[in-house]
Amino acid sequence: MGSEVKYIMNNGLAFDEERTMKRLRNMAEEGWILSDMSMFRYKLVKGEPQKLIYSMDYKELKKDGEEYFEYFKAGGWEHMCSYGPFHFFAAEPGTVPIYTDRESHLEKYKSPNKTYLRALIICIVSLLIIWCAESIISKGMSDGLIKQALQMILQIAGIMFVGAAVPCLMVTTAYFFRKHRVPLKKD
Repeated sequence: MGSEVKYIMNNGLAFDEERTMKRLRNMAEEGWILSDMSMFRYKLVKGEPQKLIYSMDYKELKKDGEEYFEYFKAGGWEHMCSYGPFHFFAAEPGTVPIYTDRESHLEKYKSPNKTYLRALIICIVSLLIIWCAESIISKGMSDGLIKQALQMILQIAGIMFVGAAVPCLMVTTAYFFRKHRVPLKKD
């Protein structure tokens, strides 16, 4: 008897949302149904093969979200799982899509794009401050253990901020280009 749980990699919704939804649809046809997700993977459970379409919505829920999920249920969409503000839904083929026009489809990306853009700006400003501090320490302090320790601390902080800035830049760029390739026709 095979495993009743399967995991597939989460490649980042900013980069391949359409491929992810297609892959989840194909997995459902094989009997693997989405049940949970994390930052790095999707959890699928073995069940009866089904023809399902998947869609994702991004919404920061202030309360328990009961009304939010009821709205989708009324439209034929079953809530499958959530990870923070990312909510996955499944429905039978032919169900009216969650997003029926270009503007509403793009609207779902505004909030996460602002979050990543804000984080990118914080990282860039922090890197500039670190660069200035390092420059001041290099020119203004005489050589010694304190100078070396401060420079090492600044270098470690710089590496950390660069490490945070790179994915923020990648996601921000992906959302920027997504605006120009939304797969829906304008009404």
